[in-house]
Amino acid sequence: MIIEASFDPVTMEEVRAICTLMKQERITDLYIQASAEGIAERKVRTKMLKLAFGTYRHIHVVEGKQSDRRLEGYADGEKKARSGYFRLVPASVCHYLLENGMYLQQIVEAQCSPKRAVHSKGVADTCVILARAHHLDEKLAERMGYLHDVTKSMSDEEGREILRRWSPSDLSLNPKIWHSRTAVIWLKQNMGLYDPRILLPIWNHTLGDGKSDYDRILYIADKIEPNRNYDTTYHLSLARKDLKKAVELVRKEGEEYRRKGN
Repeated sequence: MIIEASFDPVTMEEVRAICTLMKQERITDLYIQASAEGIAERKVRTKMLKLAFGTYRHIHVVEGKQSDRRLEGYADGEKKARSGYFRLVPASVCHYLLENGMYLQQIVEAQCSPKRAVHSKGVADTCVILARAHHLDEKLAERMGYLHDVTKSMSDEEGREILRRWSPSDLSLNPKIWHSRTAVIWLKQNMGLYDPRILLPIWNHTLGDGKSDYDRILYIADKIEPNRNYDTTYHLSLARKDLKKAVELVRKEGEEYRRKGN
């Protein structure tokens, strides 16, 4: 028997459903495949299926076959996983999603307002430009750019509760800063993301007090991405040459802006 679904991505709920089906119908060998439709490319979803079922001797992943049955009722679980809840997928698939920066656009669209999602894409693109200029990891820079504001839409009450439980010392900070802390907590708990090269720049991006080049890139990109309502051509040009000087400029202009009461 050949079963297909979008498996975009394959979730633990689907793994359990397939195992239950084999047991209930006494199927000796089952074949599964990713259907044509999906956000991720079919070959990518096939790869994820192989990771999820690699240790199952009697479940075989195939491609391009005529299916006998479609696995229905799991689209909502896949959608939630694409929204950043990678804990819903098998551990091997979670690792693959994180290593390959999967579903970043879907995550920000699900977790952020439309305006904030556009901003996050602009920050990610700017991070890539600056990482390339300074010979740093462009994929890593893109991921921190996309994810830096993932909890920005949380209410103060939600943010306060998260910090009260997981980082109470940060409750003394201005609530406008909280999202840089809650984002890191959210990413760890829901995405299983623990890479300090991504998390530390996100943690530091509001105050701009990080010491690494990735810290500086995210701090600058957050302030000069192309959807801001002012010309940042000079800032980008300076940042391509000297990150430290660009940080100083952005910080100085921010302080002047706040002094004017904006």
